[in-house]
Amino acid sequence: MFFIRWLSLVLIVIAAMLLGVDLVSTLEKHALFIRSIEQILMLFGADAKLAVQANFPALIANVCTTLIGWPGWAMFGVLGVIFALIALPPRKPSRPPPSPPPIAR
Repeated sequence: MFFIRWLSLVLIVIAAMLLGVDLVSTLEKHALFIRSIEQILMLFGADAKLAVQANFPALIANVCTTLIGWPGWAMFGVLGVIFALIALPPRKPSRPPPSPPPIAR
């Protein structure tokens, strides 16, 4: 469970960084600018769309290319939140409050 919590935190931090990059780019260009995962991978020289279409069957390739077209911050953020919800710590049963002391007469 520790690994899943750690992974969810890393994914949420990556999503926040990508959202910040998109915000700065939007402010610089004075127009809405949102990078997809495909555009982010192209910055590193990897053509994800071409690789997916070449290596997967048509049905799976269509789903993957749709996911690759989504904004990077949304994809990483959604995965991070899902992992965080999966790895919630178990709830400890709460003890009832102690009973008041008896009244002496």
